[in-house]
Amino acid sequence: MITVALWTLGLVGRAAIPAIHSHPRMRLVGAWTHSAEKDGADIGTLAGIDPIGIAAGRDIDALIALRPDCVLYVPQFPDADHMARLLEAGINIVSTSYFMNGRAFGPEGHARIAAAAMRGRASIYGTGINPGFANILGLVATQGCRRVDRVTVLESVDCTNYASVGTWEAMGIDRPIGDPTVAAFMKQSTPSFHEAVEMMADALDVRLDGEVRFDVEFAAATETMDLGFMTIREGHISALRGTWSGWVGGKPFIALKVAWKLGYKHTPDWPIEHGYLVEIEGDPNIRCRYEPVGATMFDPALITAMPAVHAIPAVCAAAPGIVTAADLPLIVARDCGPARA
Repeated sequence: MITVALWTLGLVGRAAIPAIHSHPRMRLVGAWTHSAEKDGADIGTLAGIDPIGIAAGRDIDALIALRPDCVLYVPQFPDADHMARLLEAGINIVSTSYFMNGRAFGPEGHARIAAAAMRGRASIYGTGINPGFANILGLVATQGCRRVDRVTVLESVDCTNYASVGTWEAMGIDRPIGDPTVAAFMKQSTPSFHEAVEMMADALDVRLDGEVRFDVEFAAATETMDLGFMTIREGHISALRGTWSGWVGGKPFIALKVAWKLGYKHTPDWPIEHGYLVEIEGDPNIRCRYEPVGATMFDPALITAMPAVHAIPAVCAAAPGIVTAADLPLIVARDCGPARA
């Protein structure tokens, strides 16, 4: 049985609780929250299920003393100090928090995380839906190619129901449409997309020409929109299209693209694919579509949490250090199929 603790109880953390609690090979043992309002609350209740007898706490030392095999680390932004403390204590980390290979921490920060993992004989892995699974889908799609000229991964979704104010503020949502500082602000707020381009290039054994490039364009709200969790004012940013690209030989080789819209009144009003598209240009050309369908509403928190939850056993079994998808075996929804008689 793999023991798991949660680090923060926001949208993604709460979405993971029922999945871990019902998993036959995992057991929840604790949860850390930065929120005074959640301190002491049963995490089952916070997740909208029956109480499970585990209270959220704000004492880091108490969480470490539980000695979980793994911490599912899902705050909005990563903290190198917290990550290092967990790793040095011998606790594996699976993160959805702006972490793919740790290079965004800079050379010193990256070396610190790697050294902490080696001292604790623990592993750290970053995933989620995008960056994360969508990039892995792009890598897997190249298996059918004799030659790969370009890999494009697009996330194109209506994000109106993703009630994470901090996330959207970091993306420049509700900033004035003509604010010249927003593009640089967004670039600084999205280091994991840069890391994801590097991770994919590493997996394909390709050396990029210099740094990852970033381009973005914004759309404005044509009227003030109250989304319930935040208000987007007329004439302020309500949608964006961004691209992080890695170039080889003077041409883009890997392109990670997003098209995100909040609300229903935009100019320009770009079309949305309502899912994830992978396109491989090469021999042959390949196109893949990953789209949550059915009667239930698209839940970005759930599909962000589940690649991380399913990765926990593989990460706990991995060699110590910073690991990426290229270092792990095939990750699937193991133990989630029909019950055996």
